[in-house]
Amino acid sequence: MNNSYQAFDETLRNCRKCAAAFANHPIDPRQGSQCVAPRPIVSGIRPRPVMLIGQAPGLTEYQTGKPFQGDAGQVIRNIFDELGLPRARFDQLVYSSAVIKCFPGSKPALRAGKTREDVLPTAEMIRNCLPIFEGQIRLTNPQVIVILGSLPLKAYLKLTGRKSSEARLEQFVGRKEDWYGRTIVFFPHTSGASRWLNEPENRSLFQQARALLRSELIERGITSP
Repeated sequence: MNNSYQAFDETLRNCRKCAAAFANHPIDPRQGSQCVAPRPIVSGIRPRPVMLIGQAPGLTEYQTGKPFQGDAGQVIRNIFDELGLPRARFDQLVYSSAVIKCFPGSKPALRAGKTREDVLPTAEMIRNCLPIFEGQIRLTNPQVIVILGSLPLKAYLKLTGRKSSEARLEQFVGRKEDWYGRTIVFFPHTSGASRWLNEPENRSLFQQARALLRSELIERGITSP
């Protein structure tokens, strides 16, 4: 492994900046009161043509130690497969990460039909992770970045010198941006927890976003027509 990649991986895996923030967050309140430990959930940093940026690891990721293993990860793998990037090659071509590197813990669910839900990352967590987010982009050097949901959109806007208050999904999903030669494509989150896709016009925007991503993957030679 390149020494700079190895050093970055070691620094990231040893990060404990948010330890105090996790002190009162249970891993799973259905199973007891044990609190989450600060544990960055990452795959080894290395160049990939595509980078996927989610919000934060979930309970499944915390349990497996691997990113995008839960419901949202399975949905996004299926979407990429439909767009011509087979599931069997997903981890080979896509570097999966999130704005927040550690699972922030769980809380009892407020919505009907749910027994637990993930704690929302705090502003402190976002600030602590933003330099790492920048480093991942620099070292992964992707041609295409897929921004998955509102919180990653806010982080991206901060990196590009814009206000996070401008992060309205309907203003970004269905369009793309160029950022230093990289194509940025915007998706809603695929966990199923968001109600954004309940609106027909938003579902139409998501279809446009999928078509944009497929075109970019083909145009850059990452997948075949």
